[in-house]
Amino acid sequence: MKFKIDNHEIETTEDLTILQAAAKEGIEIPVLCYKEGHEHFTSCMICVVKDVTSGRVLPACSAHVVDGMEIETQAESIRVFRKSTLELLLSEHVGDCEAPCQRLCAVHAEIPKMIREVGDKQMKDAVWTVRSDIALASIVERLCHAPCEKGCRRGQYDEPIAIQQMARHVSDWYLKEKDPFPLPCNPTTGKKVCIVGAGPSGLASAHYLALKGHKCWIIDKAKEIGGSLLSEVQGKIIPEWVLEGEAALLKRLGIEFQLSQEIDSNGFKQLQHKYDAVVLACGESVVQSLEAWNLDSAKKGIKTDKKTHMTNIRAVFASGGVANAEMTILKIVQNAKSMAACVDQCLNNESIVGESDIYNHMMGRLQEGELDLLVKHAAQGANKDIRLHRDLDISEETAQTESSRCLHCDCRANKDCSLREYSEEYGAKQNTFKINDRPSFIQCDRSSVAIYEPGKCMKCGICVRITQDAGEKYGFTFIGRGFEVKAGVSLEKSLESGLGELANKAVDSCPTGALSARNK
Repeated sequence: MKFKIDNHEIETTEDLTILQAAAKEGIEIPVLCYKEGHEHFTSCMICVVKDVTSGRVLPACSAHVVDGMEIETQAESIRVFRKSTLELLLSEHVGDCEAPCQRLCAVHAEIPKMIREVGDKQMKDAVWTVRSDIALASIVERLCHAPCEKGCRRGQYDEPIAIQQMARHVSDWYLKEKDPFPLPCNPTTGKKVCIVGAGPSGLASAHYLALKGHKCWIIDKAKEIGGSLLSEVQGKIIPEWVLEGEAALLKRLGIEFQLSQEIDSNGFKQLQHKYDAVVLACGESVVQSLEAWNLDSAKKGIKTDKKTHMTNIRAVFASGGVANAEMTILKIVQNAKSMAACVDQCLNNESIVGESDIYNHMMGRLQEGELDLLVKHAAQGANKDIRLHRDLDISEETAQTESSRCLHCDCRANKDCSLREYSEEYGAKQNTFKINDRPSFIQCDRSSVAIYEPGKCMKCGICVRITQDAGEKYGFTFIGRGFEVKAGVSLEKSLESGLGELANKAVDSCPTGALSARNK
């Protein structure tokens, strides 16, 4: 039997589905309702492909290859079909990919994850969660105006979680370690980057680039590092030990400092030859002198491509006040994080597009009763004095208490959700197919290992087939009829009794996060 898939000529004697045949050739076809080893269900229809020979559209998970067949998996008409299919699924999807606190954070820190790690006393994990997203974290958390707390849903009930102070507690805990553990970095790339400027922008840029595996040198004409941060130290907003601790952290990341070193136009040319990339983070006061370096400039600073932070000279980037004057510390760090992504792509000879966004589903305003449902699983009570005295450090006990108050309204599967990934890939929109009233948010009883949220269920049937094939006593089944049908545990038994020993497998197999790990 001979056939083609995306112009790959294939010959086989096996009886294969189109999906199986494509997989053998390394051709990926999107699936949501199919899991290898279990009978196909053919419900999501995102795996459809085009049979050029017959003109038919076929579900790849159940249609078998036949002699002479010529299949296209990425025809434009097929991509349009898949996008519409995804948008229909999104129209009744109830849940947030990311909690409001994370969406409002300028550096997009994984706040709910950090809160759970603090609650579980996993401080090393919490440190990495904070510092992988936030450079100079102990400094930033003393100067940040905490936009995350404005979005905290707990604030609709009593008081927002003291997120800023929790993050500062985690950051300071690491700086106070007598034998600090190394932060995990990507493997060494062998690429060399020079950062001109040892102020907040230069330090933050070096932090992010070092985590990506690049060797960084920071050059500054001053005798000490800190730049504009030194005024904050002198004003005692930032304790001196914090600046020293952050500097020590950067050195442990392999970053080297060359202070009291002026750079003229000839020196700039030498930097370009010596290093694979140069980052200008030397502040707004030197903009005029940089014109001699053949860099395009404007009133606000050096001109850069707004999307890529690169100047008119390839592999020369600008970050912070040198490119845009009067930036807050949070904006400086956000800018440095975005710029570091561009430098990394340049060094890897990739398209320079900066940090990539991903589809973000939003449930919107909570409906009547939904806040009570979320609060039901959280600790009661609130200490108003904590957030009123932001300059005071909180204790480990207080951090634990704040963690217990979190509603955990994010999706624990937001980094492992096929629906989210495909929605981004195909450009699906949440509100293409509008419904008058969205279904209510429901969160079923939390078992020892899993949480079930029916509003995220797309009725793929994978959990049903997993429990049925294993002969689970109660298992998952479809309950109701027509549009009201939903997956659930038979005989109204608990989630734990329905999943039994298959809980982890069912959670790992769920394509949307309807089933997710409780402590993830």
